[in-house]
Amino acid sequence: MIQVRLLASLRTVAKARSIAVSLMNGATASDLLAAVQCDHPALAEHVVNPRGELLPGVLLLINGRHADFLQGLDTPLHPTDDVLLLPPVAGG
Repeated sequence: MIQVRLLASLRTVAKARSIAVSLMNGATASDLLAAVQCDHPALAEHVVNPRGELLPGVLLLINGRHADFLQGLDTPLHPTDDVLLLPPVAGG
C-alpha cells in the first residue's frame, strides 16, 4: 500500500489530502497511475489520459524528485516512498 499525497485542486476532487493505492511488489509509477484510474476514476480524469499517461502539467514526485528525472513512469515504487501528485499550477 502506498499513500499518494494530493495537492491543490486534486484534494478537492478526491475530497482527501491523500489516497491509499494498493500495489504489488515491484510495481512502477505506471502501475500506480493504472491503479488510480481503476480505484479513483474521478481523480484520474484530472491526472492521466486514457492511455495512462500523465496529463500535461501534472507532476508526479517520488521522494521529492520529479519522476521524469528518475526512470519516468518505469520508476519502481516501494511502500515507504513519498509519492505526491500536483496538478498544473498557473499564476504570476
